[in-house]
Amino acid sequence: MINQKQIMIEWDKAGLPDNQYTFGDVMAIYEDLSHNADNELEANKMFILAIRKAAMNNSTTSLAVENIVRKWLFAGLKNADAVGEYEKDAQQMHKKGRYGQPVKNETGINEPTNDEVQQQNEKLAKQLGYSTVEAMVKGSWEKLYELRRTREERMASKAKTGLTATGHQVLKRF
Repeated sequence: MINQKQIMIEWDKAGLPDNQYTFGDVMAIYEDLSHNADNELEANKMFILAIRKAAMNNSTTSLAVENIVRKWLFAGLKNADAVGEYEKDAQQMHKKGRYGQPVKNETGINEPTNDEVQQQNEKLAKQLGYSTVEAMVKGSWEKLYELRRTREERMASKAKTGLTATGHQVLKRF
């Protein structure tokens, strides 16, 4: 094992368990790698890459690292460059959704441009019966002002009719 210290540093960084079985697990994984990799340096690199991949997947067991290494070895990978290309290809493969249909990815939120807002305002003004956007703004402001001015009167009449401010029937207890 060329650089056991670096492997253990990566092991600790990944948050993998460090117990009485850790050394045996590390040695078993390393033996598999060293027998199948091009040389011991490549075995070290592949081991560190497996630990980092397990950390990225939020794995918390040495079995996760071992499974990653086995997957790479079964794929016939013998050096770190091949692992990099293998993982890159795996990420680029298009995932299939349910029943073989492609997964539909949602698009990001598009912020409307000033022109789109202006067009929407003009369309709304026409729907409400105003000739221009400025007339709609003035009419809306006047309506809100009128509602605010007559609020007390409207609230007082609601109590007389037995309705709440939202128009629902008042609960009466006897």
